[in-house]
Amino acid sequence: MSTHRLLVVSALVAAGLLAGCATPPPPNPTAEVPYCHKTNKGRIIACTKAPVPSLDADAAAKRFTPDSDALTVYVVRRNWADGSNFVIVQGGSAAAVETLPNTMVRFRFKPGRHPIAFEFDGQRQTTTVEGRAGEVRFVRIEGVVWSWKSSYGWVTEPETATRERAFKSRLVADVSVR
Repeated sequence: MSTHRLLVVSALVAAGLLAGCATPPPPNPTAEVPYCHKTNKGRIIACTKAPVPSLDADAAAKRFTPDSDALTVYVVRRNWADGSNFVIVQGGSAAAVETLPNTMVRFRFKPGRHPIAFEFDGQRQTTTVEGRAGEVRFVRIEGVVWSWKSSYGWVTEPETATRERAFKSRLVADVSVR
């Protein structure tokens, strides 16, 4: 083999090895790390301060399996016009949870009637969810963000539509209030 060919082959092998090193490893599906909301081009816009449930827990939550001992409520924040604002969600007496666009929170309550609130920019809005053990409910927060103003509100839509949005969202908290 000529010296020229040997150099070309060596360069190609080295480039292939380096390209393999440049590929990041896949995320650990059991890791609980902060969630970062990204643009469609992959640029990070904002990250939660606290770690969120693992990718495995996220996948399990998206099966929407009823809990025979609790009323399960998914609070979904997914809308095309939402921005990178943090919206704080609280179910009953549970600790407050930070949400970002395209995220959801799962609450497990005792059967009955429960207030769920969110807060943004000093404004608090509340809705009430009622149900029995073994039932699953969905509620949605809609955000509309413009350069001059951001607004959020509870939205009423068919449960199937909110469930579909939940399926495309990232679980950022799994809270039991029993």
